[in-house]
Amino acid sequence: DLDDTVWFPELYMLGGAPFTKDETGRVFDRNGEQMLTYPAARASLRMISTDPVFEKTQIAFASRTNKKQWAIECMRLLTVDGENDPTLEEVCDYLEIYSGTKKQHFAALRKSSDVAYEDMLFFDNEEMNCTEVRQLGVTCIHCAQGMDQESWKRGLEEFSKSRCLKQCVN
Repeated sequence: DLDDTVWFPELYMLGGAPFTKDETGRVFDRNGEQMLTYPAARASLRMISTDPVFEKTQIAFASRTNKKQWAIECMRLLTVDGENDPTLEEVCDYLEIYSGTKKQHFAALRKSSDVAYEDMLFFDNEEMNCTEVRQLGVTCIHCAQGMDQESWKRGLEEFSKSRCLKQCVN
């Protein structure tokens, strides 16, 4: 998820486009409100995109919003960490941004990526979304206050545990 999981404020709270990036890499909406990415979200995206352990890992964003163009614009401007790092758009392999249910997003991700649900790990600030997606067999982590280090760690542990159980049963 993007809104209040990867970044804050949520898109509906902003004044909207155009978004601008200053010389220090900070991103602002048209009213001067700064768009921030959570430190643990940046760290996890950096880890996935640079650590050889995650070499075959793909990144997808599934966001339930009617502000798709704003989200894409922010993804083009926000970097993973530092000014010379790739943007969120550049590290993203799959993108599902539209109103609807997370089940719809994940069905589309499953189809376009050919990744099985049980091979997916999902973080979201809304428990309802986690409950819905968990029914598909996706490992889901609820991070009510946005992505933090504890959520990232718990996600890796639960995903690893579910993969181990799957392999042990088969």
